[in-house]
Amino acid sequence: MIILICSLLLLLLLGVPVGFSLIGASLVSLIFQGTIPLEVLPQRLSLGLDSFPLLAIPLFIFAGTLMEAGGITKRLILFSEALVGHIRGSLAHVTVVSNVFMSGVSGSGVADAAATGTALIPAMVKRGYGKGFASAILAASATVGPIIPPSIPMIIFGSFAGVSIGKLFLGGVLPGLLMSSSLMIIAYFIAKKRNYEKREKASLLTVFKTFLDAFWALLMPVIIMVGIFSGYFTATESAVIAVVYSIVIGLFVYKDLKFSDLPRKILDAVLMTAGVGIIIAASAPFAWFMAFVQGPQKLLDLFQTISMSPTVILILLMVILLVLGCFLDGTAIIIITTPVVLPILTQFGIDPLHYGVILAINVMIGTITPPVGVIMYVTTGIAKTNIFHFAKEVMPFLITLILLLFIFMLVPGIVTFLPNLLIK
Repeated sequence: MIILICSLLLLLLLGVPVGFSLIGASLVSLIFQGTIPLEVLPQRLSLGLDSFPLLAIPLFIFAGTLMEAGGITKRLILFSEALVGHIRGSLAHVTVVSNVFMSGVSGSGVADAAATGTALIPAMVKRGYGKGFASAILAASATVGPIIPPSIPMIIFGSFAGVSIGKLFLGGVLPGLLMSSSLMIIAYFIAKKRNYEKREKASLLTVFKTFLDAFWALLMPVIIMVGIFSGYFTATESAVIAVVYSIVIGLFVYKDLKFSDLPRKILDAVLMTAGVGIIIAASAPFAWFMAFVQGPQKLLDLFQTISMSPTVILILLMVILLVLGCFLDGTAIIIITTPVVLPILTQFGIDPLHYGVILAINVMIGTITPPVGVIMYVTTGIAKTNIFHFAKEVMPFLITLILLLFIFMLVPGIVTFLPNLLIK
């Protein structure tokens, strides 16, 4: 196990991409083990992707790219502005609300950040918000995307841990809404202190018109969630519905999507999926070898020497994951740690549904923390600002999200209330 971990850390420090680092660490460990045939590596790589629930990932990513091209994102932003544009720091609140609406479709924080950021960050900079603040509020808002269903991190965890993806989706609703509300409160106080703009309150007629214009976009997450929880289709099948719906609405209702756009959008989705897919496949031999050398049992024994309290163990896990989030991609964290952590959850009586949701929140926080937060790089790239300005401006939002994470951890009912109420 020491060779496996050390090999992985060395490769990551050398700048090798996460997926190839996992493959390299597994290969080195198999060679040093000596008794396991090397054919295990390609076998486990293929098995890592042999999962029906994982099919939802490329489909939700594709749906997200279609939304942007089909005019759905633009209409959601206009409706958001009609709702909250009159509050001090109007575009900051529009950013948060737009990402809440976007979260009901793509399941990817990176996709949401790219789709809304290209429209909102330049607008915020133009109105004097500052590049650092614009990129920070956009990035913080995008972390909510994979918490409010659908959610790619929850799909990955649920498929690996055997937890109902539908329940995980429901478990993220209340935390996601609390996160977005808290971000708006922090943004309001910052805007008030800096005297950021506020616009005239939209008339009820304007709100109604923008609602009608965005109606078909807003209906999409409703169809997805009702379909899943009524049992008409699975979470994976809902991703197919999302793609078909996005194409129909983009082509024939809003008419912003052209048939000529489809090949480019398919390629965009393939490229994004490939990055995730390599990590998922590469983590399979890594996790298998970790189990072979009894890594989970050794970690369990270590934790038992520290404490027998489930709360203490959960706090320790969250701190470890927050640190990992500063250096590793969230997908890799979920896949690498889940097989190791599951026996610990069982031993200490921790609800895997509760853990799965706070795990998703934890890794999303990692996407906006230096030095390797992927959403951080997306938003700073759009704003054309540097990480230092971003880090300074994102700090109030980051602290708020971390505090909420520990509240959700200590009060499981916030996560489990809706799943227990609606799914028996």
